[in-house]
This record gives sequence, C-alpha cells and structure tokens, in this order.
Amino acid sequence: MKEQDIFFLYSITLNFKGRCYISMKVVGIVAEYNPFHLGHAYQIQKARELFGEDTPVVAVMSGNFVQRGEPAVAGKWVRTRAALNCGADLVIEIPFTFACASAERFALGAVSLLKATGIVTDLYFGSECDDLPLLRELADVLCEESPAYISALKAGLQDGLSYAKARELALLSRLEKTDRPETASKCRSVLKMPNTILAIEYLAAIQKTNATFCPALLLREGAGYHDTSLECAKASASAIRNTVTKSVIAGIADVSSLAGQLAGKMPAESLAPILSEWSRGIKPVLPADFLPETLLALRSHTVSELDETAYMGDQLSHRLKNAVADLRVSPKEDLLESFRSLADTRRYAGTRISRALISLLCGQTAADLNLLSAPEYLRILGFSDRGRYLLRLMRRTASLPEIDKASDFLEHGQNGKLTRMAELDLLSTDLWNLKAGYSYGEEYDRAVIRIKRK
Repeated sequence: MKEQDIFFLYSITLNFKGRCYISMKVVGIVAEYNPFHLGHAYQIQKARELFGEDTPVVAVMSGNFVQRGEPAVAGKWVRTRAALNCGADLVIEIPFTFACASAERFALGAVSLLKATGIVTDLYFGSECDDLPLLRELADVLCEESPAYISALKAGLQDGLSYAKARELALLSRLEKTDRPETASKCRSVLKMPNTILAIEYLAAIQKTNATFCPALLLREGAGYHDTSLECAKASASAIRNTVTKSVIAGIADVSSLAGQLAGKMPAESLAPILSEWSRGIKPVLPADFLPETLLALRSHTVSELDETAYMGDQLSHRLKNAVADLRVSPKEDLLESFRSLADTRRYAGTRISRALISLLCGQTAADLNLLSAPEYLRILGFSDRGRYLLRLMRRTASLPEIDKASDFLEHGQNGKLTRMAELDLLSTDLWNLKAGYSYGEEYDRAVIRIKRK
C-alpha cells in the first residue's frame, strides 16, 4: 500500500465544532504480553478477521511490572518489539501505578489510555465466558454501587475475606436479592475465571470513563490461565514463565536450552527478540530476585511507616512484619516460599501482598493511589509503519500529551500528577533493569521502536 493511500485510509473528519472523528475502525487491546505467546497472536489474527484485514491494532501494555504484582519475565522494550513483529501497530505503556494494581484499577487505567488516544473505536478482549450480555449485566451492578452491594462488601471485609472474595460474594448477593437470581446462578463459576473478571472490569471501565468503544469478546482457547504445562497447543503465559523459572533455578537457563523448550510455544517473531536479549547477558527477572531488598525494607521500616505504603492498609503491615520476624535459617532457594507461607492468609490475596511489596520498593504510597486516579500521559513504546499514521492522527485527537522518551517528562514539570506518575514509572523501571543486568539509568537512552513490515 502506498504512503498516500495509507494516509487517506486513516483519515479524520472535523465537525462544525472542530472536534476530530475517526472515519475508520481502530481496535484497542489491553495486554501484558508476559511474554507474547501464540494466544496473543491468535487474538490479533481474529481481530483482523472480525474488523478487516487493514484494521490497525493499538495495544496498551504493562511495563516491567504486571497486574499480579510480579516482575515481567522480559523487559517492556523487547516485549514491545515482539508485539509489533506479531501484528500490533502501536504499543503504549500502562503506567506502573495502574499496571501493578487491582483488576479494577488496571482496567480503568488501560481503558482510560485507549480513550485518551482519541482514535480507538473498538475494544477487543479475551474471556473464558463468551456471554457478553451477562458480563455487561455484571458490570452494570459494579458501576451501580447500590447501598445493598456496598453493605454486603463491607460485611465480607469485616469477616476477614480478601477484597476480591468479598466483592464476588457481594455481587452475587446483590443479584440474588433482585429479580435476577438466574444471573447469580450463572455467575458462580464465571467470577472465578481470571480473564472473565478482567473482561467485566473493562466493561465497567467503559461506563466509568464514558468511552464510546464497542466491546467485542474473544472466547479464550487453549491452556487455562493458571495451566503450567507446555504440552497444550496454545501454552499459557504461566506455563512459559514456569518453564523459564525452573530453568533459572536449575541453573540451565542458557539460550539454547530455552530456545529448545519454547520453540513452537511462542511465535518465532516473539521468541527471537527475547532470546537475543538473554544471549547478550540480560537475564529473566523473577519474583525471588527482589526478596533480599524486600526483607530488609520490611525490617527497616516501622509499622506506621509501612502503613503509608500502597496496599499495606488493613493490618497487612503487621502481618508482613511478623512474617519477617518469624523467618529462621532457610536455604536460599526456599526463602521466598518460607516467607510466603508465613505471610499468606485468606484475608490478604497473594497478589495484593505482591503489589504492596513492590510498592514498598518503588516508594508508591497510599496517597499516590488517591492522587493518581487517571493516566496523565501516553508513553509511546513502539509503532509500525501503519502505527506511524495513527500517531499522526493522535496529534489532533489525543487528550493527553505523548511521551516518546524519558527526558520528555521534564517538559511537564509544572504538572505535579504527571511528574509523580512518571517518577514511579522510572523508579520501577530502574529497579527491574538493575535485576535484569541493564545499566543504571538505561531508560534515558531508549528510543521508540519503529518497525517496517514487508
């Protein structure tokens, strides 16, 4: 396709008030690509089958820490290249404060970013449940936040349940007490499915942000979210990460070994950039890598200081201080599991504990969560030739500033929220980079990735 033809295809129109409207379909995808596997490639393929072969795909992607409160196994830049190699046209980073957060906050941040581009028309997401009307009904209840729902939620928390479990039971209770008991019956299994929970949150976020996206759902195929076996035709990200983790622990995480294990489980265009990084001395980053700093940080802070950290409220700081105090002599390879067994309880989900600990290391406070209620910028990580024209359109449509390199943040020093959000992004990136083997401050030398497809 000629350059002028592409620009004509991705044209915008102006109404009489001068507002920009896109006269084309642009599909938005929310992702972590940790790492980019066959299921992700399948989603992009199905998006083009559904919306048209020339439809651009915009992916908003977690940075170096992901929603479960863990480090990404590979860095955001190599994952960006993988996504672009496999069909994405524009990759935008989800800021750390939303990427490493609850499902609700994660979805709100991601949907807000897609809306802020001004060009995305449709949101395409996966789910283990393909009943979109049912998921919309659940999202409606969440957005409604009726007194009965809030009361049931508080009761669950007072009974010592985790927030996620209390929320699930409050939602079911609300449905049972209305004229929709049959919906509650259907939802008992639905609300235990990880991708479905996120799908509901995306739908709720569309309402909360007044986005005009048309949601479209892809039924998840292949391995389950938590499946750790590589034997399935479409192995899960969990299975791939589990393989890498076992290889690292066993001391056999050389490139040739990992290439043999992961070949055919990831697209070659995704696996090659990651193996290239690892071959030059950059290593996979695992949760255990941060354990020494975590234990020292917990020991060196008082309970009142820990209480100021994001996700540390509701007595979690006491639990973690006690867990550290109770640790005794333990082999290095068992230390993380020893700590987790002492810290885990039904009241605090493991993901919440992980997010609290990463927040502690990055300096994210509870006050930050209140202050940073919406994204403040569009951090561009990479684009294809088609994505370059999307960026051209965004100069007229975007409602947030575009950031192409880390030094661009300095131009917005007068914006306190933007500056603090950027600070957390840079702190978390430096933390991850040092564990991976990059040079300190390496983020300032990074340039947006540009690829040209054949």
